[in-house]
Amino acid sequence: MNTINEIITNESPTDIILWLVRQNGISHPRLDNLYNRNGWVNIGDCLQLINLIKKMSDEGLIQHGGNGYIKGPNWREPEFLTQKRYEL
Repeated sequence: MNTINEIITNESPTDIILWLVRQNGISHPRLDNLYNRNGWVNIGDCLQLINLIKKMSDEGLIQHGGNGYIKGPNWREPEFLTQKRYEL
């Protein structure tokens, strides 16, 4: 299993999205594809992903920008990054 799949499998969807938007952001199709390839682990299906994105946007963790989702004003570093759980 590669590191990205391991992170997707072991970490919360909220932390995954926070991690993916931290630099240049991520488009919704790429995010959807990432979870789809991993069997919708920890999230269920595309509707739950959409609901999570809305919740995170409402909380200011992420926002729409450019061609997808980027850091919001209340963005925080995911716990697995601060704890350096993975070699990235």
